[in-house]
Amino acid sequence: MSNEQAAGARPAPLTAGGSSLFEPGRNCWRIERARRTSVVVDGETYFGAVRACCIAAHRFVAICAWDIHSRLDLVRDPPGDGLPTLLSDLLMTLLERKPELQVFVLLWRHAPIYALEREPALFGDHPWPEHPRLHFVRDSSHPFAASQHQKIVVVDGKIAFCGGMDLSKWRWDTNAHDPDDPRRRDPSGEPYPPYHDLHMLVDGDAARALMDQFAARWRWAGAEGLDWEPASGSQRPNTVAGADTGGDADDPWPEQVEVMLRDQPVAIARTLPEFDGRDEIREIEQLYLDTLERAERLLYIENQYLTSRIIGDALCESLTRDQGPDIVIVVPRETGHWFEQHTMDILRARLLKRLRDADVHGRLRVFYPDVQGLQQGCMMIHAKLMIADDRLLRVASSNLSNRSMGLDSECDVCVVVETDEDVAAVRAFRHRLLGMLLSVPPEDVAYAEAQAADRGHGLIAAVEAIRAAVSQAEPDAASGAVRLADLEDRADPEWDRQLPDERLIDPDRPLQSELIAELAVGGDEHTPHLQRRLIVGIGLVLVLVAMAVAWRWTPVGDWLEPDRLAASVEGLSRTFWGPPVALLGFVAASLVAVPVTLLILVTALVFGSITGASVALIGSALSALAGYGIGAYISRDAVERLSGERFDRLSRRLAKRGILAIITVRIVPVAPFAVLNLFAGAVHFRLRDFLIGTVIGMAPAVIAMTVFAEGLLSLIRQADLRAIALIFVGVLALGGLAWLSRRWLRAGDQAR
Repeated sequence: MSNEQAAGARPAPLTAGGSSLFEPGRNCWRIERARRTSVVVDGETYFGAVRACCIAAHRFVAICAWDIHSRLDLVRDPPGDGLPTLLSDLLMTLLERKPELQVFVLLWRHAPIYALEREPALFGDHPWPEHPRLHFVRDSSHPFAASQHQKIVVVDGKIAFCGGMDLSKWRWDTNAHDPDDPRRRDPSGEPYPPYHDLHMLVDGDAARALMDQFAARWRWAGAEGLDWEPASGSQRPNTVAGADTGGDADDPWPEQVEVMLRDQPVAIARTLPEFDGRDEIREIEQLYLDTLERAERLLYIENQYLTSRIIGDALCESLTRDQGPDIVIVVPRETGHWFEQHTMDILRARLLKRLRDADVHGRLRVFYPDVQGLQQGCMMIHAKLMIADDRLLRVASSNLSNRSMGLDSECDVCVVVETDEDVAAVRAFRHRLLGMLLSVPPEDVAYAEAQAADRGHGLIAAVEAIRAAVSQAEPDAASGAVRLADLEDRADPEWDRQLPDERLIDPDRPLQSELIAELAVGGDEHTPHLQRRLIVGIGLVLVLVAMAVAWRWTPVGDWLEPDRLAASVEGLSRTFWGPPVALLGFVAASLVAVPVTLLILVTALVFGSITGASVALIGSALSALAGYGIGAYISRDAVERLSGERFDRLSRRLAKRGILAIITVRIVPVAPFAVLNLFAGAVHFRLRDFLIGTVIGMAPAVIAMTVFAEGLLSLIRQADLRAIALIFVGVLALGGLAWLSRRWLRAGDQAR
């Protein structure tokens, strides 16, 4: 902040010329001119427009996506043109009809947590049909826990879509957001709740610049086949296979999309994390901050998330100023499924409390769309929109979350208009959006704002007047109407207590091992201990594999008669007294500090996969309970003397973190199993949380060791592919856990 700003001087407003806001290399990548600019609202319009553009394509269609579905139905009513409506069928038909057409699809290689939501890859790298001119690439060129979140579609280098919508399931909806629209079904035929999203459409040099960004990501992903050379500045690049970029011949602009603005400079801003020699880029974050600092009259925001610390700070600063904009934010009632509701929604509630505490002048309202008559779920706000003073219009892929500021790869497009005619166009667009969410005509929104302005008030007063009028006129709202309801900032106190530091849930930079160790269990002093345990564990696995090989292919097998030994230990599992005795032995051994990993492996070898896993998991829980009881009985000082002073910090962390802390220290073994049990009891850790966290945290190791043990016994009996595969899977799972632990706790703070 400059000295003048620190002294209270206001920065230049948006009305001081759009070019003064955008600074390439600071808050945007490039500024390129678009002859035409528009915003498509909701999936019905966007998917129909994409279909029309693909049909008009002559040279190439390039799609950059966080998610995509080959069986997406682009239009839900018969189009009457004889061409397919399913995305993959349409593209394949166009490829067959147009011998010069090429299709490039760049899809994020998603994290396993999204596997059940994605289209399954049945017999290959993707479920799409094979075609020599269909190029499909999965993009993993990003740091651990990051994603490729850019959403771009470019046709022939002439027009480009950029914003928040993916060509995937659960996205299609109409502007009406009817709670019971029978056409709103996913490719499997299942209905889903209403869904709201936006995309910006540009042409000219702005479209070619977005193609430059697509080509850069294509190369970063290690893909080939794309003949596109990026240009510097506003120079026109070479085109794919000679695509025509001049004039209006074969113009792919879709007829159903009305032009909103003409001849506008378009700023393109990105988030790119540091990775593989590429520098970190945080243009998106800086453009948000500059916009929030300069806005004077109103800020209208639609976004899926509201968790970014730095954006929250900027909003708080705006709210505490004596004079500043009315801020209206529209978010979904719930951000997603169960996991997001118990993580991102809690972070949102924390930020909302900060914002409302800062709102000393009453200039903030946060709403969610309430669809009358909707029986299950809630309307999703997936849009990433910001309008400032009706002069700045920004449509983004970036959420107002920490990860969109620095971890995920994002791409936003933004215009700042100057003429009265263009300001009126942006204002009319905002009126349209608010009218849709309030179930009133846009003219009613314009009238309410004019009335509020006559009384010296702003956007909030207008919205509240409409809400009051609608409530009085229709106390029992008809089914299907959308209303803006106040979003409460209360979070479930139990989950709020359990949630770890937000830098783990919503990081703004690549996750580093020492940060995870520090936030979860208390620092990097545990790293050498973990490394020793990993070395011992890997050595044990190698010894067991060597023993199995020796039993199978050397004279040792004749001496020990492995078939007889295997039959003997398997017979133990058939007795009624076998599992109880094993549980007692498991608990006793763990109390004298026998490594729990070894106990799990022996149990799985003796009892087989299902029974062995059950006995091992129950034994782990009982052992933990026994150790907890001993720790609670003896004094804390005695536990510290037995364990060493280095665990004092761990005990403080455990006392604050709850279930998730126990899960973490079970998966990432920062201390011996028995010692952790004693400490949890000594510090009077909540018993319920301790047991739940232990069962959940021990489950991955139990499953991995059980698979490995089954393969080991199979290898003892006979060397077949199944036995080798089981051992390979078991070792891979154990190695994965070890790698994850090492990645979390090894030194690696280069990005910080």
